[in-house]
Amino acid sequence: MLDGKIAIVTGGGTGIGAATAALLAKNGAHVIVTSELAVAAMQPVVDRIVAAGGSAEAATCDVMDRAAIAALFAGAERAHGKVDILVQSAGVCFWGPIEDMSAGKIDTMFGVNTIGPISMIQAAIPVMRRAGGGAIVNISSGAAVLGVNEFAVYAATKAAIAHFTRTLAPELRRSNIRVNSIGPGSVRTQMLGFTSDELTPEQQEAMVRREARSVSPYGNAMMEPDDIAQVVLFLVSDAARALQGSFLLADQGISSAMLPPAS
Repeated sequence: MLDGKIAIVTGGGTGIGAATAALLAKNGAHVIVTSELAVAAMQPVVDRIVAAGGSAEAATCDVMDRAAIAALFAGAERAHGKVDILVQSAGVCFWGPIEDMSAGKIDTMFGVNTIGPISMIQAAIPVMRRAGGGAIVNISSGAAVLGVNEFAVYAATKAAIAHFTRTLAPELRRSNIRVNSIGPGSVRTQMLGFTSDELTPEQQEAMVRREARSVSPYGNAMMEPDDIAQVVLFLVSDAARALQGSFLLADQGISSAMLPPAS
């Protein structure tokens, strides 16, 4: 499906990014796994991809560092001749009452979740244009369209990148570059502290109660990273040629049938 394609996946060391990197590689792409982590910290993701017969490498890149972003794309083009796919999964989330939210946390969320992806796209456009086009997927959030208590700043950063995607689309179509975004619901990732080994017994019990009342037809309130990776794979493939500037909610219906509180 993606044979010969070169993909960059930000936030590729964990969670949705790691699952996406593995799935793109499984479908034939050479994946450059990036995050702010040291290469050694991302190497297990690369090793698993290679062990499964895929092709990948790791590269450190902080999405708030424009010089590092420029170096990432220049290096990718120099080594592989092109970049076909950019998946922006790097993200950070802090939550709590707005009056208690520090300036540092606010700046970091807007920097990583909004300004960083914009900077990545600025660097990607000329590289993709020289290759004849490409596909970009920005990971937004279901919180972009659904009010979630004490997540106001995070939701604002994700709403911004979703609307940026929509309004950027007509500009990029002239370069044969498709750009779309995804709004995941609750995904079992380290960012939100939802991996099983990070939950206290009380939190695990609350999760069981929440899943018992889930609106999902599968009966699970929490999705796995691979559930979102599958949507990414569709969006970067030729099967999604009709989609440009779209925001796909992948939230198991949470936004249309609000889940009861976990407790």
